Amino acid sequence: MQKKKKVQVSNRIKISSTARTLLIVFAITIFALGSGNLLKLMTANQETSFVKKELYKYTNQLSLGSKINLKKNEYIKEEEITDKQTYLSDLISDIDLNLNYNYIGSDKEELTYNYKLEAIVSATYNSNGMVYDILNKVETLKESESKTETTDKISINEFININYSKYHQMIKDFKQTMGLSANSHLYVRLTVNTKTNINSQEVQNAYVQNYDITLGDKIAIITQKEKDETSNSVKYDVQVTNSKTINAKDIVISSVGIIVGLILLRIILTKTEKLNSIRNEYKLELNRIMRSCESKLVEIEDLKQIDIEHATRVKDITQLLKLSDEALVPIYCCIKEEPDEEAYFFVTKYEKSYVYILR
Repeated sequence: MQKKKKVQVSNRIKISSTARTLLIVFAITIFALGSGNLLKLMTANQETSFVKKELYKYTNQLSLGSKINLKKNEYIKEEEITDKQTYLSDLISDIDLNLNYNYIGSDKEELTYNYKLEAIVSATYNSNGMVYDILNKVETLKESESKTETTDKISINEFININYSKYHQMIKDFKQTMGLSANSHLYVRLTVNTKTNINSQEVQNAYVQNYDITLGDKIAIITQKEKDETSNSVKYDVQVTNSKTINAKDIVISSVGIIVGLILLRIILTKTEKLNSIRNEYKLELNRIMRSCESKLVEIEDLKQIDIEHATRVKDITQLLKLSDEALVPIYCCIKEEPDEEAYFFVTKYEKSYVYILR
């Protein structure tokens, strides 16, 4: 009995191997991101951070008062001077300085401190855009001994008289002798050094402030800070743990990612398959043969019904068609399904067998 053999065609969508792999990776990535984020949300209910906490704070405060004393002259009286920052240098006799310094700590600690007052005569020379230090004379006016006491405040009060006329004349003589012009200043410098130990950490503080007046010129210009205040502190890291509120929106988004990833992965694995170009050509050729030989084909279930070993192989199905027409005999076919996917076509003419194998 002759019956038409239908080739079973898979319902899966055929796509290239690269595209299928990319889709699988995409689905797994969505699933992994959703799972990872959900796990992070469920486990990371606390977050730890470090903040700086102040352990000790200290402040340097200075109040500086000055009074310019003029030589007796018939031109200018002290009460007639309106600009307290500018004077005729040759008319200045001396300067009274009143320095009030305070060190203020946030807690009572053992403090070691000392201070020094210096008069510094400095001169610089400008040449071709370069500045050269040509004179630097330092005179110690007062230097305290080092003291240690447990306190949160140190106060230093000093009244000192500066013989301005002496330093001014020194620079005038120096410039005249050297035959050069120079920028010259008198600095009255207060230096305070403190040291304490906070939480096994040594804290050193060096406070320096200058009273500045020019020397050797016609006009004396004063530069000073009447009040000055600077602060600093010792800090350390403190670990702070805060409870973290779980955002329901983030949980929903993560869960959707997991579900979408799983659905995509299932669709890709069950509804698609790799496009095999070789197998596709085989099936196209098989369908063509089945259509062209439909009226002559007789299907057999087992290759044992065909004596393939003694059959003559032909290269083309058209040869079998010609033999079938000449001998008026059918073409027997046996089609093997996956995974082998082979088709055998067999004709017997005058007790001689011919076979065509499609792979």
